[in-house]
Amino acid sequence: MSMHGFRPLVLAACVAALAASGCGKEQATADAATKAKPAAAPKVVEEKPAPYTYPAPVKGHYKEVNIGEFDVVDGIAWPAAGGAGTVVWVTSKPIASPVLADSACPMTQARALNALRDGSYLEVTLDASARTKYFAAGKAFGGSSREQASASSSWPSKLSAEGGRAVGSVLDRRHGSYEFDLPLSSPKVNEVSESDRGDGKRGDPAAPKPEQQAVTTVYKAMHDAVQKKSLKALLAAQGFDAKQIAAIRGLDGIDADFAVYADRFLSPGTPDDFTAKPGTAYVRTEGVNPKGKKFANYYHFAPCGDRYVLVSIAENPQ
Repeated sequence: MSMHGFRPLVLAACVAALAASGCGKEQATADAATKAKPAAAPKVVEEKPAPYTYPAPVKGHYKEVNIGEFDVVDGIAWPAAGGAGTVVWVTSKPIASPVLADSACPMTQARALNALRDGSYLEVTLDASARTKYFAAGKAFGGSSREQASASSSWPSKLSAEGGRAVGSVLDRRHGSYEFDLPLSSPKVNEVSESDRGDGKRGDPAAPKPEQQAVTTVYKAMHDAVQKKSLKALLAAQGFDAKQIAAIRGLDGIDADFAVYADRFLSPGTPDDFTAKPGTAYVRTEGVNPKGKKFANYYHFAPCGDRYVLVSIAENPQ
């Protein structure tokens, strides 16, 4: 072969070699970039809880023009402070009472769950003779009432508070009646009844004043849980234990209730004010709900041991 014919072959070989070399560098660069880029975090999917059911410990019905009409199916009973009797608080939706009854603060946790479920409630405090001085009724995000006993209003009732259980019945001749068979809880704190709240007592006056950082930390954890649509995280942030969380998540209809409850947390939801008194604290935020409506809400927390529980939300449209 002549030298003239050899040059194109050499040139072609060089071009091929350069191309191969370039491809190798590009591939190496791409591989390095892939290794440098962090892998996307795997999506957390919470396990589906087992259904949680139990025989309804409360049976009854209530109807009143201002409060509404509802059945009562669950509740909490505990000794009133100062030996005033037995407080019996019953609800329109299941609140997993069997796993709350032994809690250090059963009523505080029960009130939080009733708010989460937007349930209705009834309450009396029955003395040793099964008499009550009042009859309270209301809805978590609705109206409330408290009727005092008088010559024209009394509530024939029965109560047996023995063997660790509160068993009895209450009759309101105008609005309804109910029967109950509840564990008699032994709170480790001075629980606040609806009657107390009606008198302006929102927390135990003997309890310490909550610290701002501790309360806002719980609020922020709950707000984060709502953004992630995690009922499990929302409950854990307030100190509910694993057994309680599993039971609550297994309640029928709880996911739909949580979806509505989550809308009560605003965006951006940054705390802009804090108020505390012995045994109670409020976090205030401004923002919009998922429907774009402006609110300035107050989130009311109560202590339960070393944790804080969100017992109510006051919604204020702007």
